[in-house]
Amino acid sequence: MNGQIDSLEAQRAAAWEAVIEAFDGDVELAKSWLNQPIQVLGNEKPCEFMNSLERIRILRGIISKLEHGFP
Repeated sequence: MNGQIDSLEAQRAAAWEAVIEAFDGDVELAKSWLNQPIQVLGNEKPCEFMNSLERIRILRGIISKLEHGFP
């Protein structure tokens, strides 16, 4: 279980870094995006979507699309 918690925290940190990168290093813009409900997540805020490895995986897919210019 502790390994899973560590992994969850590591994945949250990696998702946070990916969001910052997607917004070209703009931390404030990244924070703003993380705290706005988005339709593709069922109108949940991305920051609230990081409570399981599976949900973080989904979020990372969305972040990847952001990095490649998809809305």
